[in-house]
Amino acid sequence: MYNSIKSLLVSALILVAGQMSFAQEDAKAKKILDELSKKTQAYSTITAGFTSKLENKEAGMEVDQEGLIKIKGTAFNLKLDDYLIISDGKSTWTIAAADNEVYVDDASALTGGDISPTEIFTLWEKGFKYNYKGEETINGVLCHQINLYPLKPQEKNFHTIKLYIAKADTEIKKVVVMGKSGDIYTYLMKSFKPNQTLDASLFVFDKGKYPGINVIDNRL
Repeated sequence: MYNSIKSLLVSALILVAGQMSFAQEDAKAKKILDELSKKTQAYSTITAGFTSKLENKEAGMEVDQEGLIKIKGTAFNLKLDDYLIISDGKSTWTIAAADNEVYVDDASALTGGDISPTEIFTLWEKGFKYNYKGEETINGVLCHQINLYPLKPQEKNFHTIKLYIAKADTEIKKVVVMGKSGDIYTYLMKSFKPNQTLDASLFVFDKGKYPGINVIDNRL
């Protein structure tokens, strides 16, 4: 259960990286993504509410969840239904309160071939080529669709990411991650609030709040 939840949560959301150019880049897509990067990099923090859907048609699986993520630099606090993932950028705590368990990992161990929750708003800036696919209306908002393809697909658990960016305010409205195993993760943004004051305690696990919790430390 822990591995499946970890995979779902780590693929969830996500900020930060340096600009990188590619030989096969699409000029229109690059212009839009550059505008989005400039806007996002000006934010000190991000708080975003979203819905998450995991589908696998071959397995007959469909899981719907509600999420809220708070990001400050490389630290994040991600709530997804009954699960909570907290990271200070160095360590990550996956809290399963119903099971009275918390799993502790090195922050880098949870990225691997997935997407870090702190990358989703700027993930195209490193390690991807991209192209403009057209326009689509998402929940009444006219959006650009831009597809991302990893430059090193053998190192990733997905082959394509679809970004839907609002034409009016250059904000991400929808993200679809196409997994190699047939899993499709869809994230719809419900709210987006930048530059809010976020207390440092949000990004560190406080064992005192979970009396008797079983700590499973996977760090080396």
